[in-house]
Amino acid sequence: MTGTTSDVHRILVVEDMPALQAHIAETLVDLGDSVVVHKANDGREALQMIDQASEPYHLIMCDIIMPRLDGESVLTELRRRNYPAAVIMLTALGQDDMIVRCLRQGACDYLVKPVGIDELTAAAAKALQHMPLVGHALEVEYDPHGWFEVAGESDPSILYKYRRFLGLLDKFKIAEPAASEVRLALEELGRNAIEWGNHNDRSKKVRFGCRILPGKIIVYIEDEGDGFDPNHVPDPSVDPIAHLEQRKAAGKRLGGYGIHLIKHLMDKLIYNARGNRVVAIKYLDKAAV
Repeated sequence: MTGTTSDVHRILVVEDMPALQAHIAETLVDLGDSVVVHKANDGREALQMIDQASEPYHLIMCDIIMPRLDGESVLTELRRRNYPAAVIMLTALGQDDMIVRCLRQGACDYLVKPVGIDELTAAAAKALQHMPLVGHALEVEYDPHGWFEVAGESDPSILYKYRRFLGLLDKFKIAEPAASEVRLALEELGRNAIEWGNHNDRSKKVRFGCRILPGKIIVYIEDEGDGFDPNHVPDPSVDPIAHLEQRKAAGKRLGGYGIHLIKHLMDKLIYNARGNRVVAIKYLDKAAV
């Protein structure tokens, strides 16, 4: 539809490869008349365009590795400004550490290049659809040594809401990087619970929980699916191409490093016998609590 200025979704694509930049921009334009796409060739140009824009961008798709100013630096600056856009990072295979750092900096999602049209449009549409939820307060009953718990349907919107819930970690002055690692671990587990556990069935719930104790944070996530055997999850780093092909054939988002990513972020993972509930523990310096 053709809308007023308030109806238009403004997207900025930041990519230094001309062919890929054009592919992404053309694909996003096809989302509809209510989408306006601008392009920048590197991070420095992107920040200049942001400074000169009459209105904020709603979504920024940004490559990580670029000349002059990279995607991580762009994210750092956007976070410093409290810039309101959702940010999706574009990454190559083997950039796991960079992905983790960008998600810690506030990126809402990442896409692994080469990016398929369906995957690209789905990620952009979800980010634009749920972006307003990021700023909404989430009421949660809690006490300093009790459980916080949130449940919701198997839809990506719960992840946006849960980011606000996990902001409660700041109330307890949990030191970085532990607070960011816990937030990232639960978000990755949440994606897996929605996609692999509940198969995107909105009639099934996903439950999150978090408990702050002296010296450690305990979190859990539970879905209503049939469960799985965590000992038989293929390692994507062994054969990345085969891993991506398997996920594509299953209709899942590319990437899928969730479980292996969490193993590096959390100190202990404990699964129930069914395999639909995992408890993750992060040990802290006692001075951080």
